[in-house]
Amino acid sequence: MKRYVWLFAFLVCFSWSFGIDIYVSPGGNDANGGTQEAPLKTITAAQMKARELRKAGDASTKEGISIVLLDGKYTLTEPIVFGTEDSGTEESFTTFKALNKNGVTISGAVQVTGWKKVKGKIYKAHLERETKLRTLFVNGERKHMAGTDVPVNGLGNWGTFEISKDEPWAYGSGEAIDGIKFSSKDVRPYKNAEDIELVQFNIWTEKILCARVITKMGDTTVVKLQQPYGAIATSMAWAGSINYKKSFVIRNAFELLDAPGEFYFDRKTKTLYYYSDGEDMATAEVIAPTSEGLILIKGTSTENRVKNIRFEGITFAHDHWSLMEVAGSHGFAGIQSLGLAVKYIPGGNWHPTEYNSTDVPRGAIQVENAENIEFIRNRFEGISAAVAVNLLNDVKNSKVVGNYFNDLLGNAVNLGHPQHYKIGDGDLFPEGVEGLCENNCVSNNYIRNISLDFRQVEGITSFFVANTRIEHNDIKDMPYGAITCGWWWGNSEIPPSTVAKNNSIRFNKAGDTHQVLDDGGIIYLLGEQPGTVVEGNYVFNGPRCIYPDDGSAYLTIRDNVVDNPSYKWMWLHLWTKRCHDIVAYRNYVKNNLLMDNGTNNIIENTYSFREDAFSEAAQKIMNNAGLQDDFKDIMPADEPEKISIHPEGFKERDVFH
Repeated sequence: MKRYVWLFAFLVCFSWSFGIDIYVSPGGNDANGGTQEAPLKTITAAQMKARELRKAGDASTKEGISIVLLDGKYTLTEPIVFGTEDSGTEESFTTFKALNKNGVTISGAVQVTGWKKVKGKIYKAHLERETKLRTLFVNGERKHMAGTDVPVNGLGNWGTFEISKDEPWAYGSGEAIDGIKFSSKDVRPYKNAEDIELVQFNIWTEKILCARVITKMGDTTVVKLQQPYGAIATSMAWAGSINYKKSFVIRNAFELLDAPGEFYFDRKTKTLYYYSDGEDMATAEVIAPTSEGLILIKGTSTENRVKNIRFEGITFAHDHWSLMEVAGSHGFAGIQSLGLAVKYIPGGNWHPTEYNSTDVPRGAIQVENAENIEFIRNRFEGISAAVAVNLLNDVKNSKVVGNYFNDLLGNAVNLGHPQHYKIGDGDLFPEGVEGLCENNCVSNNYIRNISLDFRQVEGITSFFVANTRIEHNDIKDMPYGAITCGWWWGNSEIPPSTVAKNNSIRFNKAGDTHQVLDDGGIIYLLGEQPGTVVEGNYVFNGPRCIYPDDGSAYLTIRDNVVDNPSYKWMWLHLWTKRCHDIVAYRNYVKNNLLMDNGTNNIIENTYSFREDAFSEAAQKIMNNAGLQDDFKDIMPADEPEKISIHPEGFKERDVFH
């Protein structure tokens, strides 16, 4: 009987409303009335109609407004923006939903046609755009920028870039590196130097450096970096530093277009080149992302939020992202996780800035100053931003539930921001706007083939958040970790934040992690988080499975199963005395290898298994972890085919470790 009561509650929670329906079809007309027989053409037109109905006080809106999307592709050239005037009420949501399962795609791409053979398997076509093209899809498959088949070693740094204390992107004056030297046998002055990207990993961080000029000096080639982002990236401390004599991937040059599946876009001539992987280019569907994001939901302040909007059953695909931008220069300078450097700091120590030197990339779906925003049973595929769904700032009581994430350059979901160390004190957020992300739920999401290019980013990330539930997600095959919660290090020169608290990471199934980067956890905690619980998770195949890092405290870790066949991998990693007041009990582990150098921690009732099968109690936890029964239909019958954005044979972990 209890099961039927629960099922009834679920159906009431997620059923379609019985208020006003506004129909939209790619074959419709915005002059139509919005009925199923005479649908509108664009989502924006339906959005405007919903605004008018609410403004007029139409009585039927009390039961909700549904914008019903008929089958087809809805193409965007820029994100759809939702403001406070789009808000529903708690009793009357505005819902954007697909009429049929898997029938609707919101795409930020254009189709490229008119291909002509250049020579061999290289083809070209005109593409009308001004910005660098970082992603291309041919017949539904992601292709990669033309680049070196194997990384090349640098020869050291070159030149200096002067910084005064007056720049808005600098915390003080100093000197930074202006370029990187290479052997001219490995790197030559490519035609369009400003398109070039250099990629390097260092333990748990990634750098993508953009070039401005390439100069040959005898047997040495110097790649001069775009500034000031190059100065920011080359001045970072610890693992954020760059090894100038180690390996770099060099990519995005016409001269490197030499393998099937590679592309290059020449911005000056607006010509797209593609090395065919056997496709018939006369009939191939070639998709080039163009829209900088797909959905932007943003209120104006913590007192004036966008509220009560739901997206259901929609496929979101093919956005564009140009990397982080500072004063016209671009790059990706990873500190850790989704936190990126955006300001120059003499000495590179970002802690004294209270993380106001740190920013988070824009998401394909961006949510700020919002409440009761829901993403239910959608699909996210072919996303190019570093975040698919970004609940960034002052987001309350919102849900990301039952979604399918596959083929993403970045992660699936982010919650919060490093600048929330002190709520209201960030200098990147407008004054009066910055606010805590709390009471949000990320659950029952299926996550595969993500962080394909931004590899230091975990599957689900969260910073200074409160009362956040990350539960029943299924995450596998990660270049770094699966789930992270928290920020702030115990060795910082600033006191612990009091913001993060009462978070739960429960009943997730996650494993096969750290395939590229190192020194992280399948489930990773950071900073003091009173009342936070890690419970009922099934984690497997990772070097540090549950990892409360430096400064983590006031955590409860219980009833988890850790399946690690390696005798050298730790199920629990408390490596410093600054990990304190952590309680771990009734956990079931293969090979009871752990480290506890912490303070005032309690680890008890750990059940260890070696070659033996897990006990019945452990098996029950494993069976309960991951997607709940009512969401298992979002899982494909077979595991999605693994995706690589590099040529065949390129082995990242072998090269960079």
